Amino acid sequence: MRSMTMAPRNWKNSAWGAVVGSGRRESPIAARVTIAADGRHSTIAFGLGLARHPARPRRWAIGAYFANFLPGSVGRLTVGEMHVRRGYYIGVAPVPDSLTNVCLVKPSFAGDVALGDPAAALKSALAVDPLLRDRAAGARLIGSPIVLGPLAVDVRDAAIDGLLLAGDAAGFIDPMTGDGLRFATCGGELAAGAALTALARGWSGVHAGLMAERRRAFGGKWRFNRAIRALVASPRAVNVAAVGARMAPSVVHAVVARAGDCSAAAP
Repeated sequence: MRSMTMAPRNWKNSAWGAVVGSGRRESPIAARVTIAADGRHSTIAFGLGLARHPARPRRWAIGAYFANFLPGSVGRLTVGEMHVRRGYYIGVAPVPDSLTNVCLVKPSFAGDVALGDPAAALKSALAVDPLLRDRAAGARLIGSPIVLGPLAVDVRDAAIDGLLLAGDAAGFIDPMTGDGLRFATCGGELAAGAALTALARGWSGVHAGLMAERRRAFGGKWRFNRAIRALVASPRAVNVAAVGARMAPSVVHAVVARAGDCSAAAP
C-alpha cells in the first residue's frame, strides 16, 4: 500500500480510501472506512506522520530457525522459553517440522557489527550461554536470519475520520512477553467494532472510544512489559532478580504466569 487518499486541505482532515500498488501500477480504492493493518512498518501510519521509532528503547531482533536444537521441557510438555540476560534476551520455541525458532533481542550501538553479520551474532550468543550452548552445539541454521528493528513503534493519538489503525500498525512493543498475536487479533477486533460504529453513527467519538478500549484491553500488559524491559536493561537489576529468584521462586512463578496470562506457572 503506497499512500492514503486524503481530502483537500480546506476540508476536515479525512481519509477517503487508499492507493494500492507501486510505481506505475497503482489503483485507487475508495472506502468509507480504511483500517491500516499493514504491520509495524506501516506505510500508512508512518506516511501520515502518525508513527515513529522512539529514541529509547532501541532494540533489534535477530531470529532464525534451527534444526537439531535440543528441546527444553517441563515434565512431558515441550515449552517455549525466554532466557533473560544482562542487556539482552533470547527466546526459544519449538515449531512444526522439528525445527526451533530462536530469537536474540539486543540493543544496537554505534559501530555494532552484530547487525552486519546476524548469523554470527546469533550463534555467538548461543555459544556463550550456559543454559543453551550444549543444546545448540549440534544445531544447524536453516536459511538466513531475519533482522527486525528498531522494534518499538509509538503511535500518536490522531482522529482522522475514515482511518483506523490496527495490529502492529497501531503501535509495537518488544515481544518479551509473547503478546504479539494477542495484541494483533484483539486489536483487530476492537478496530472492527469501531468501524461498525462509525458506519452506523458517524465518526464523532469513535477514535477516542477505540483508544479507551485499547487501554482497557492492553494497558496493564503494556506497563508490565515496560517494567520487564527496564529490568533487562539494567545489569544490577538482573543480578538482584537472579538472587531473588533463588530465594523466592514463587515470585518468579507469579511473574511468568503474568507474562503468559496464565492463572499459575509450572514450578
